[in-house]
Amino acid sequence: MGCRHSRDYATGESGFTLIELITVMIVVGILAVAAMPRFFDNVFAERGFHDAVKAAVQHARRVAVASRRYVCVTTTPGSGAAGIVAISIDPALPEANTPAVACDTAVALPAPGRECSPVVANQVCAPVGVTLGGNSVVFDPLGRSVTAAKAVQAAALGIAVTNQTAISIAPETGWVQ
Repeated sequence: MGCRHSRDYATGESGFTLIELITVMIVVGILAVAAMPRFFDNVFAERGFHDAVKAAVQHARRVAVASRRYVCVTTTPGSGAAGIVAISIDPALPEANTPAVACDTAVALPAPGRECSPVVANQVCAPVGVTLGGNSVVFDPLGRSVTAAKAVQAAALGIAVTNQTAISIAPETGWVQ
């Protein structure tokens, strides 16, 4: 028998043992059970969109303070590419005699939404299977949340993304959380 084993090794015959094959099958099974649900789940898309919307709102507040102008964050509720957040600015000085804010100039985002078709520099669009809801926001030159009529304090506002905590904007400070 010892001679037979040495001859098998000498001829180059080799393979996997049954224990090695079963071990590999078990590891592949565990990975399939743990990883496959992640590929069919919208958790990553929802969280990514939530973070993109929050970053866009924070950017709008910073632009309002830096430019000393009114900046509008317009939300279009909807699912998929129909859910849009857009940022625009009122080019008029806050001291102008206009009775209402007129945000009609787009403000480019540092990272516009890739889901928008075509990609627009001032918009973030929801990915497929993710829903956007909530209110539009206007920031005054001090970064506070106000309504469309100039200098009228707004109530607390929120923007909602599917299965994520709501993005809230404090009216007194404009703090986005």
